Amino acid sequence: MRRFLILMFLIMLIGCATNPFKNYYNDSTGGIDILKAPAVLITDEAPKIFRGNNPEEDGQGMLEEGYSLLGYSSFNSGEVAERQAIAYGKEIHASAIIYYSKYTNTLSGAMPLTLPDTQTSITQGMGTTQSSGNIYGSGLNANYSGSTNYFGSATTKTYGSKTTYIPYNVNRYDYLATFWVKRKPSILGAITNDLTPEFKKQIGSNKGVLIRAIIKNSPAFSADLLKGDIIRKANDVEVLDPESFSKFLVVNAGRKVTFSLIRDGKELTKTIQLNPLNT
Repeated sequence: MRRFLILMFLIMLIGCATNPFKNYYNDSTGGIDILKAPAVLITDEAPKIFRGNNPEEDGQGMLEEGYSLLGYSSFNSGEVAERQAIAYGKEIHASAIIYYSKYTNTLSGAMPLTLPDTQTSITQGMGTTQSSGNIYGSGLNANYSGSTNYFGSATTKTYGSKTTYIPYNVNRYDYLATFWVKRKPSILGAITNDLTPEFKKQIGSNKGVLIRAIIKNSPAFSADLLKGDIIRKANDVEVLDPESFSKFLVVNAGRKVTFSLIRDGKELTKTIQLNPLNT
């Protein structure tokens, strides 16, 4: 019973009664149902898990390998097993997980534990009893006297409780897990963002998209598009933002498209054969 109570207390301290990767999950998809997303690959296999070093660099690498971020979990807790991250990753249909943990501090203290306490006492006694008297009867008159020795013991139980204090030390860690899903081959293979104010000022325009990552073995990769390139036009049509650019790619999937770029302040032109649309 005592061991059970200690174990339950430590579980409460560590925070493993439920899955913290689920409790502290932040969705990055905008709430879409990835089971209905045509661009991703869904499998029934458990996600692969990797130890990460630098979240920004690791995330860039995952984008270049053709993964999209589903979401992330971040929290501080006692020791949490990697298998809990895998379990939640499987629940949300992740293909891969990047896992980080860093020691922060040790929580120390003492836990009061009250248990039944029974006290048993034994009382022993001994002594001598003296007796004397007369016996009268028909034709009989006699005197008697004598002594009797006695000894014995009695057992008494007293019921109560006793409180002891059990010391504990719990190591705590900062945890981060990023959950990724594998994408089907992309039409272009360039992941784009809105232009920052600095880039808008640099090119003198609000129009265009900034390439954040190039997916390996994609049309963009083969054509030597690079991270940091700014796409200004596609088939002489101005590119306004990532949303309109994505729609353009869908309409022109499977075709050759000529892109006008700016790289390090210089204008470039690339003609690229796009992949067909995934259905």
